[in-house]
Amino acid sequence: MRKSKTSLIFQAAIDVFSEKGFDKATMDDIAARANVAKGTIYYHFKSKEELFLFLVEEGVEMLRDGVESKLLDDMHPREKIELILREQISFFGQYRDFCVILLRESWGAEDRQLEFRKMIRSYMSLIEGVVREGIEADTFHSVNAENAGSALFGMAAIASLHILLGKGEYDEEQLFSDLKRMALAGLVK
Repeated sequence: MRKSKTSLIFQAAIDVFSEKGFDKATMDDIAARANVAKGTIYYHFKSKEELFLFLVEEGVEMLRDGVESKLLDDMHPREKIELILREQISFFGQYRDFCVILLRESWGAEDRQLEFRKMIRSYMSLIEGVVREGIEADTFHSVNAENAGSALFGMAAIASLHILLGKGEYDEEQLFSDLKRMALAGLVK
């Protein structure tokens, strides 16, 4: 499949899953939105679930790679947390529909939801590492790094989703400023 068709299917799937949710979305809907034959999608993905998990994996990988590419070893842990918050907020602003999918579809006990949470967990482990670094440098309070990682991810994710679903203006700078103040007030000694 040409890259352009892959991109069309990818974007169409994000649009349809975002609008209808996983359960109500159909491969017919995605094929129609991408303007490709349904068989073209099935050639590359065995099921709607496989396509969905591919989307999530690609999206979380984009988020993680984007953050990791900007983290520098010589940055102070506080600067790293600020960068993570800024990049996550920016990512959700840029990929609004993916944000909706990520947060709406991640809860539950279905296999896809459990797999989905594993993918998100890989990103949160990056945050945990920065928190541990800050604790070891005696910059951050001694907190459970896993709890802090999920809290920082969740704070930015839910605040972003609230704005995106409420159709309000997504002011990344204001959101970053508010969340940075709240997050670092709780972490920094």
